[in-house]
Amino acid sequence: MLKKISTILLILTWVDVLILSAFGLLSPVFAIFVTGQIEGGTATVVGFATAIYFIAKSIFQIPVGRYIDKHSGERDDFWVLLAGYIVLTAVPFLYLLASSPLHVYSLQFLLGVADALSVPAYLAVFSRHLDKEHEGTEWSIRSVFTGGAAAVAGAVGGIVVDTFGFQTLFLAAGILSVFSTLSIFLIKPFLYEERARAIPPGITHIGSSEV
Repeated sequence: MLKKISTILLILTWVDVLILSAFGLLSPVFAIFVTGQIEGGTATVVGFATAIYFIAKSIFQIPVGRYIDKHSGERDDFWVLLAGYIVLTAVPFLYLLASSPLHVYSLQFLLGVADALSVPAYLAVFSRHLDKEHEGTEWSIRSVFTGGAAAVAGAVGGIVVDTFGFQTLFLAAGILSVFSTLSIFLIKPFLYEERARAIPPGITHIGSSEV
């Protein structure tokens, strides 16, 4: 089945598997980190940190999407996506320095901005390269792989914290994020110069898109 999916969709799925694995390591133990490692960290701080993330993402996501839609071709999508992933990559490393609720709030705000950049760009590129009449299958394949990666990472994250501590966990998440960000450069040859759903000159799909 995978050989019938376009190369760029496979790359984008791989990019998301890596980044969701990185943050999947952190998600299940984030509350424990805040309440146990941050001075003054409480359940209230965790709640406000979560709210700040979603507020920041909600404020900036639509303007980013509108910016992408106003520009022809996918080069703008690429640079916006890359910018978002660079910020995402910085967050786990910055958490190594976090020591107060203000630090947590600031990093969650930064994380929200990063997702506001990366999510519209990612979904826009992914959507344009879906094979006609196979959209449901290709979205499902992405969902299965990313969901499986997040599940494994969630289990591993708890083990890493119990065995090695939070410093190692944030380093591991940061390293995975770096690889995810670097992988984005692999999609550049497959990007459309125009909005039309046409394969760029010289670019082919892996296998056939027909079943």
